[in-house]
Amino acid sequence: MPVSEHVSSCSEFTTISQEFRDEYVIEKSRFITTLYPCSTEDEAQAFITRINKEFWDARHNCTAFALGPKQEQQRSSDNGEPSGTAGKPMLEVLKKTGITNIAVVVTRYFGGIKLGAGGLIRAYSHSVSEALKKAPKELHTTRMQLQTNVDYATFGTIERYLTDQQYTFTKEFSDTVTLTILLPQEDLEPLKKQLQDITSGAVDFEELGFSEVTIPITMDTAPS
Repeated sequence: MPVSEHVSSCSEFTTISQEFRDEYVIEKSRFITTLYPCSTEDEAQAFITRINKEFWDARHNCTAFALGPKQEQQRSSDNGEPSGTAGKPMLEVLKKTGITNIAVVVTRYFGGIKLGAGGLIRAYSHSVSEALKKAPKELHTTRMQLQTNVDYATFGTIERYLTDQQYTFTKEFSDTVTLTILLPQEDLEPLKKQLQDITSGAVDFEELGFSEVTIPITMDTAPS
């Protein structure tokens, strides 16, 4: 993992970790939502083109994407649905969740029953919202790298503590155990104190600087 000598300029953001697909059916119309992680408009457009080819026979392939740590780039398309009933509601879901560096296509196969403008807005919004809830997500952020050497007698206790607190860390074994722990800047001093308490002060530390990291988001770590 790369180490920098200064605080990284990486802005914290959440995105999805892989392409994901979900389907929703209402009044016999199929809404197939495909989510795609991307960081440039070219990547987003290439994904949209690919989905259009895959679902060439669908009545609509409506799109939205948000790019940049603060969703600086945004775009949407109704793709033939009544204006404002598809692309914009899809984009509003992305904006509400804050998830970025993502493109989404909702493919609609018409089931023969008209939903009306309100029904379309609800259907497209619901499709994207449900897909985002189910898709695997990850946090892109900056973490301090703290390295410490501990003896084998206290290693088990420290490992359990770090795991319980959901810290990401690596370990190397020699005559002692070298732990490299990734943590937010504000946790640095409290963690040092906790490890000193566990080892009765028999621990040393080296701050290796800041690094841009990607952390999988689980149900336990997802923000409420």
